Amino acid sequence: MRAFARAPVRVDPAGGGTDAPPFCVDHGGKVVNFGVRRHVFARAQRLGPGEEVLIYSEDLSAGIQARGAEGLPAGGRLELLQGLVRRLLPPGESVLLVTGSEVPPGSGLGGSGALGVSVVAALDRLFGVSRSKDDTAAAANEVERQDLGYPGGSQDSYAAARGGLNLLEYHPGGGMTPRGIEVTEEMIRELEENSLLVSTGAAHVSGSIHDDIRRSYHEAGSKTLEAMFELRSEAERMTRALETGDLEGYARALGASCRGLYSLHESCDSAEHRAVFEKVDRLILGGKTCGAGGGGFLLLCAKPGLREECAVRVGELGAAPWPFEFDFDGVRAVEEPAWSEEELEGYRRLIAGDSSQG
Repeated sequence: MRAFARAPVRVDPAGGGTDAPPFCVDHGGKVVNFGVRRHVFARAQRLGPGEEVLIYSEDLSAGIQARGAEGLPAGGRLELLQGLVRRLLPPGESVLLVTGSEVPPGSGLGGSGALGVSVVAALDRLFGVSRSKDDTAAAANEVERQDLGYPGGSQDSYAAARGGLNLLEYHPGGGMTPRGIEVTEEMIRELEENSLLVSTGAAHVSGSIHDDIRRSYHEAGSKTLEAMFELRSEAERMTRALETGDLEGYARALGASCRGLYSLHESCDSAEHRAVFEKVDRLILGGKTCGAGGGGFLLLCAKPGLREECAVRVGELGAAPWPFEFDFDGVRAVEEPAWSEEELEGYRRLIAGDSSQG
């Protein structure tokens, strides 16, 4: 038997950044995010007796092999996958873990969070561990933040695990309460018909941006703290707009959230994204850079009936428009037929070749 899991990536139309320390601990944060129908995948299979560990990332065309989880090194291109296996592989077990993604690295769509959630779900399925979706998100996020020390918050993991439309409320002093945002079928239809994802091809590195924001947060006279409060307020406004079916109110909060994001730190801004906004300004109700900013994808809300024209204008800049569709499933894990011995040997050769070059 082979375990297969997939988890959606997300957009964060309001409140992104207020889920990360120190702001969320000092003041409490609020984030609105949506699971969208682009996925990150993980497949896992036992390798028989012994403690052989094989990990392969299809996106990076990179792999690593070790004897037991404790034999996995720290650091490297597969550091997150190695950290997940170290945390989750039962003692004495063997595994082949293979991952892949429908979005490029640096997309701003929470890909690493979705990767962590999909790996937790796949390994849990393989080894008979039962967790709720929220517990799956928590386990994945703990590896990123605690085991590996990556900066950032937790919203990506919860969007990937839960799917749908969520409001995550972070409490001063610690703790978070997630809840689904109740919206009508008509509002869902309007959002899907008028929304557009845009890739400029300019990737970002969220970890370094989070470091920039955290440093600025503590500087005297910095506007970062003021921007954080505004981002939290826009998440509240957006939630009300979504719950009352107010598309224009949602889009106003979307645009205000983008301005707030750019005010957090200069590294959150993007010349490529500003060029897109200028190109489609008369065609949209609002738009926002996804994730920590500095590149990656944009989320646009077109004026009703103008989404296709918006896509054409975006294409004229050399950017790529992507369709937008909600994912309400969140993380899912199933059993698949096992890889054959020949296929397993193929992965061993692939990983051995990559390791020898490294």
